[in-house]
Amino acid sequence: MDFIPNDALTTGWNTVYLFTGGVVILWALQSSVQKLVSLHRAFKIVEGVPGGELVWFHPFRSSAPVLAPYFPPQGRIGNYYSHYQAYKKYGSTVLGSVKFWGAVPTFWVSDPEGLKTISNNRTVFRRDVEGYEVVSVYGPNMVATEGEAWKRYRTVAKPAFNEANNALVWHHATRIVNEWFEDLNKQLRGGKSVQVDLLKDCTELTLLIISSAAFGKHNGWSDHSGDDSGHRLPFRPAVTTAVKNLVPKVLTPNWLFALAEYLPLPKIIKETADSFVFLRLHMLDIINSAREWVAGGHEDNSLDAALLQNLVKANLAQLEQEETKELLKRRLTDQEVLSNAFMFLLAGHETSAHSLCFTLCLLALYPEVQEKMYQETKRLWPNLSDIPNGDTVGASKFKDDMANLEYVTAVFRESLRIFPPVPRVASPVKTDAKLTSRRFHEDSRGNMQSTTSEVNVPAGSLAVIDIIALHMNPLCWGKDAEEFRPERFVDTPTYTWPRDAFLAFSAGPRACMGERFAYAESVCSLAHIARRYKLSVPEHLVGKPFAEQKRILLQWAPTLTLVPHNASVCFSPRND
Repeated sequence: MDFIPNDALTTGWNTVYLFTGGVVILWALQSSVQKLVSLHRAFKIVEGVPGGELVWFHPFRSSAPVLAPYFPPQGRIGNYYSHYQAYKKYGSTVLGSVKFWGAVPTFWVSDPEGLKTISNNRTVFRRDVEGYEVVSVYGPNMVATEGEAWKRYRTVAKPAFNEANNALVWHHATRIVNEWFEDLNKQLRGGKSVQVDLLKDCTELTLLIISSAAFGKHNGWSDHSGDDSGHRLPFRPAVTTAVKNLVPKVLTPNWLFALAEYLPLPKIIKETADSFVFLRLHMLDIINSAREWVAGGHEDNSLDAALLQNLVKANLAQLEQEETKELLKRRLTDQEVLSNAFMFLLAGHETSAHSLCFTLCLLALYPEVQEKMYQETKRLWPNLSDIPNGDTVGASKFKDDMANLEYVTAVFRESLRIFPPVPRVASPVKTDAKLTSRRFHEDSRGNMQSTTSEVNVPAGSLAVIDIIALHMNPLCWGKDAEEFRPERFVDTPTYTWPRDAFLAFSAGPRACMGERFAYAESVCSLAHIARRYKLSVPEHLVGKPFAEQKRILLQWAPTLTLVPHNASVCFSPRND
């Protein structure tokens, strides 16, 4: 047998290595050239628009909020905490940038007219459904779909959000907030004040309200231990833990969750897996009970949850013997009922909880605003005995009280303006479009001067609805846009607050249908708090400069929504 000499083998392998290396280098060079060409083309598209910065990550994917504290730097396009800085730097309400991955021209919009165009034209500016994957853990739902599926879900759910249901929300909010106060008063035990962990208590509050008003699950505040379902993880901890771990749930592969029971994996993996398993079981229990109620043809009000009724009726429509075309258009599968129920449960309590946290922290920082709220609620309920306890709250009482709480409503709106629940939304552009933009500058007298122009937004680009920047736009809200001033939301004979510049609940066909629900529970809760308690900053902040108190107390981080980090204030009871 002949042997190949060692030097010949070496030469052969060297040739293979050189050839392979050459191929890799050529591929890398070709990819680099293609990337540079595509980036160049993208920058050519946005070159007439102020900005022109490179943005590395998608503005509406999980990487953006995760990196928010570090990247991009303060003042750059895409920084969550810069508010209006980038727009002010470039003197324009629409900015252009290029997303590195995919070389996508990206337009950041803080102009009310431009945003009205985006909100009202669903065929051109589509919902970025991939960005809502985080709320699709149980399947498709209204938030994370487009087209016919979205229409079907909305047709089913929308009738439940009416004034009769808002009165029910007010009723349950009154009941539950009074139960919360009983617990706070026990903690006081003769003391002057009690420090409250707002994120914990406000989450409990809003979860109990939506569980009662939307799903017919009437738990009380003191019912902390859980329920009679027999599941190892009770309903309330399952919900709060699942919400807390939404991002880990999306980023972790399902096979790893399946191994959590058998391997010593990190605690968060096991915790996340359990919470979503048991939350699903609880939601199915609620849905099955409603199915039995609907299928039984009950005419009583034992299931006072219009949203759940509508979802279940749409699900049972496919089981009827005689189906009409209208029923067929509205029917939902089992998975769709579960996923939409979860979405409403999530959206209906988490955003409201966080908004209440920010509002109560602001009231502790601004006692003069708190005093105005107190005076308004005292006019409505002159004596403590006049305050409703939940048993006597009907539809007429809801309408009358809500109408007389103008300043409380203004305070809540101002909090939403400064801390919008969702700071930004991305919208893929399907066909060429134009957006209104304004170029602006300060004149020698310090007055804002602006001119209107149009920006060409081509198909294939990305439009970012920059809600937090819109809410800080001085052209809409004045030079003090960064300041907390609820009076800006009170109309007068000579002033009307700018509705088009307020997108806390989005706008257009995809506006949040739960807006009035959120106002009912939040204004009701705030009014009762303001009438019974005086709020102050926690003891460890007393004596610190106001700017330092504000910086610490109002810290937040972006996730699915804006999440407060240090929401804690002291409650002192009022005796009049």
